[in-house]
Amino acid sequence: MKQRKMKQLVFVSLVSALTLNSCADKDVYQGEQKNKPISPTEVFDFDLMQKVNINVDYGFENDYYIVFELYDQNPLIKVDDLWVKDEVLVPLYSASTNDKGQYSSTIQIPSGITKVWLYTDYLGAVSPVELAILANGEIRFNQTEYIASIRSPKTKAITSGGYQYPDDWMIMEGVNWDEYGYPSNMEMGLSMPPAEILYSIKDVYRKSGNETIRDRHPKWFSNNATSEIKITKVTELSLVFIGSTPNWANTVGYFTYPTGTIPTPETIQKIIAFPNASSFSNPAGVLLCGNEVKLKYWDGEKFEDKFPEGVTVGWCLEGNAFRQGDIIKQNYAGTRYSYSAMNEVDVNGDFVQRVVALRNSDQIVAIGFEDNKDYDYCDATFYLKSSEYNAIDPDLPELPIVEPPKNLTVSYSGTLTFEDQWPSAGDYDMNDVVMEYQSTVYKYAKTDEVYKIIDVFTPVHDGASFTCGFGYELHGVAQSDVSKITISGPEGWEIEEDQSHPTIVLFNNHKAVLGDKYVVTIELKNVAQDNVIPPYNPFIFVKKRDVEVHLVKGAPTSKADIMLFNTKSDISDIANGNCYIMRFDGEVDLMPFGIHIPIHRFKVPKESKKIYETYPDFIEWVTSGGEKNANWYKN
Repeated sequence: MKQRKMKQLVFVSLVSALTLNSCADKDVYQGEQKNKPISPTEVFDFDLMQKVNINVDYGFENDYYIVFELYDQNPLIKVDDLWVKDEVLVPLYSASTNDKGQYSSTIQIPSGITKVWLYTDYLGAVSPVELAILANGEIRFNQTEYIASIRSPKTKAITSGGYQYPDDWMIMEGVNWDEYGYPSNMEMGLSMPPAEILYSIKDVYRKSGNETIRDRHPKWFSNNATSEIKITKVTELSLVFIGSTPNWANTVGYFTYPTGTIPTPETIQKIIAFPNASSFSNPAGVLLCGNEVKLKYWDGEKFEDKFPEGVTVGWCLEGNAFRQGDIIKQNYAGTRYSYSAMNEVDVNGDFVQRVVALRNSDQIVAIGFEDNKDYDYCDATFYLKSSEYNAIDPDLPELPIVEPPKNLTVSYSGTLTFEDQWPSAGDYDMNDVVMEYQSTVYKYAKTDEVYKIIDVFTPVHDGASFTCGFGYELHGVAQSDVSKITISGPEGWEIEEDQSHPTIVLFNNHKAVLGDKYVVTIELKNVAQDNVIPPYNPFIFVKKRDVEVHLVKGAPTSKADIMLFNTKSDISDIANGNCYIMRFDGEVDLMPFGIHIPIHRFKVPKESKKIYETYPDFIEWVTSGGEKNANWYKN
């Protein structure tokens, strides 16, 4: 009896040293076996997730890092003829670039996905971009190369004349544009503002649900408020494009008047700066963040390079006026002015403020236009550069300082289905214990290190013959990596502190808690995100704690009775990390005892009805080694 106990202790200690994605080390003694372990060349892991290498390069040169997201469909939708972000859609993945706009990592996404949409709302980035997953399993995006490949057919040589514009506008001498509105006087290269300016502009000029910029910053708004720029010293001025919303193709320009006088539409001269102030992300746009046009001062007779002291520069926008090269006034849109008294009145009898200008320094002024009625002032955003310090009257509101992103979240969700007969053959309806999970991983933007996880697990179906419990192991981290674990849900859960890896048992009897939610909050000491990818190492245990059933690549915990491996129908290859698998005499040769399905609301097969009878595409998915029908669970 003592010898037998000692032998079992040896096995338990060996199992406690199991590593990520391995059922046991290769030198683990397996004892007498009834069944020959499956050969590594025969194994199919029944994994519905794929690893892809993601390489993103936005090519920034101003110590500017941004957060981006990946989606399995276009995240922009049309609502009331306006393109907006679908806030209900959950991204596949989120991350932050480094200070040069670069990111490289290996991530996991559902195997059935063959293309993704790269999205970000940060300025300076083209978005959204549809990207195919390459044959080598890579998602690759280089913004410079992408722009070059698209811009070639989009932009043509500037032609002389031929395009119309309204009589009450004028163009700078010698300036023309192409059919996309790309002006001939565009400066070479890009004049990207400092990173702190971009963060501030993004935060100020943005959509935020029902909250408007007026709600956030009421002091910037008052009746007859203006957003003009008073010139106090002779200087050159440049208007630099920052971004635009993907809806209207607006024409943006400027006008001047003597400081201290009152401008009217009849007394000013509107001058075109950007015929089509539309971002490159817009199919009809060609502008990139940093595109710069030098403005010229019109003295009533001729254009001059410098703006004199004592004049004020105002801004104007012709709403949705650009039409395949021509600028045509639209009755429903009209002309918008920075001088509020030149605009229409609202329901309260106040003039509508169409421009918000904010000063960052004596040289840079951020300018946001509102072209319609949502009042987010991000329909066209620019910044104004002055060649001379202290040339602009400082009597403008200051552009708030905004911190760059510090952290972000990645969401994971799916369904876990288990058979409860292991190591005996089951009926393979895969409905004995069915769990849904929703996990939110919190990580630091610059390092990708995870500092917190919130998991929500819900048992949603019971088809088991036996009483089963459920737990999961954070098999990629040590106990010392965890600061705190908090669990809310029905009583009976347990944190198994005597395990080598953090292990949480949520319940011992799934039949008693069906439909109940368990919320687990895990605070971590900055661990690598690759080590805590949900659903981690989930398992059920049948009738007693040591009879564990995991996914095919799931390692048994140190509490599992490993003497059960390779008995009855089990053909696990413990040494090579292929566990909980059996030969099957049917439509397929192998069957697992657990499957991770990357969706919620999985239609559970009826009792004793094999999974491939409910989902016929399951067969070819298995026989092709996962190469075909990776979306079988959707059909």
